[in-house]
Amino acid sequence: MEQNTKTTKRNALLAAFGCAVGYLLGGKLLALLPVPALLPERLLSFLHHCAAAPIAEELVFRGAIQGLAKPLGRWQAVLLQAVLFAVQHGTPAGMAYALVCGLALGALRERTGKVWPGMLLHTLNNLLVFAAG
Repeated sequence: MEQNTKTTKRNALLAAFGCAVGYLLGGKLLALLPVPALLPERLLSFLHHCAAAPIAEELVFRGAIQGLAKPLGRWQAVLLQAVLFAVQHGTPAGMAYALVCGLALGALRERTGKVWPGMLLHTLNNLLVFAAG
């Protein structure tokens, strides 16, 4: 029985990390695509940061990764997805901010059982950051 539990937890970790790596690699591949000259750079940045990223990141991190990591424990899954979310945000300051946001969004996902409230909150956060910068 204990071996089965260890296998389940190992598989959960592998699936969660695989999902995070897939997301990161997918983003790198998308960045290689040519950008249509018809869209102004600021509009393209807005669409990316305030629409596409919050939806994709919530589905991947709070949806898939947090769900896949549940065999580790509810709050361990929240912590794992938050750490993976933070790592993909690059700079130390960005990682620290993303870790806090990831923990809050993961807790929201855990409490509501739904991903869409986090999508709304994530979008609002990104809109505020976009407007400030």
